[in-house]
Amino acid sequence: MSDDAVGIVLAGGRSERLAGLPVGPGGKAAVVYRGEPLLGRVCHAVAQAVPKLIVVAAAGQPLPPLPDGSEVIRDSMPAAGPLSALKDGLEHAARSPRPPRFAFVGSCDLPLLAPQVVRFLLDAARASAARFVVPMIGGHPQVLTAVVACDLAPAIGAVVARGGGPRRLLDDLAGRQPAAVRLVTAGELAGIDAGLDSFVDIDTPEDLVRLQTRGFPPSRG
Repeated sequence: MSDDAVGIVLAGGRSERLAGLPVGPGGKAAVVYRGEPLLGRVCHAVAQAVPKLIVVAAAGQPLPPLPDGSEVIRDSMPAAGPLSALKDGLEHAARSPRPPRFAFVGSCDLPLLAPQVVRFLLDAARASAARFVVPMIGGHPQVLTAVVACDLAPAIGAVVARGGGPRRLLDDLAGRQPAAVRLVTAGELAGIDAGLDSFVDIDTPEDLVRLQTRGFPPSRG
């Protein structure tokens, strides 16, 4: 396992579209699928692919058990969205004695995320000049199941300051530095995740029902 990468899992979403589910103070991260909270499932998958795991959570948000060695930090800008949380995670990683080059970033609602997909995306970043490696599933960029170069933290901060989110970061970077963006096709991923299950997310109660019955569509990002 290479020490040039870190995993950043975003746990602090407000879960507004999960109305009707008893999510409690833990939010979406605490929703249970197959006997385990969503956050725990995602963290265990990411931890198999990287040597260090950072969880970015909302202030006061209770968290389920996490893999040993996980580091938990709290959003510096509550309710500012996932890109702000990613910036917090990257800045925390940069303070390590040996700062990583890349970060896999994943939201906490990817219960079928496969470690081999995390490894594949990291390897794609290492093998190219790309600074943002983003899967394209069903025509939609999966910006919260992606790899970013850790030195993008200042650029991310600038997008956050303008009120933008992850998709704005992708568009800005692709517009200014096309070679810095590597879009990974579904075909490239099919060999390691035939059903592309790693990209199935839980946004609504209906999503959870579809997942439980295995009748779900690909995530729309």
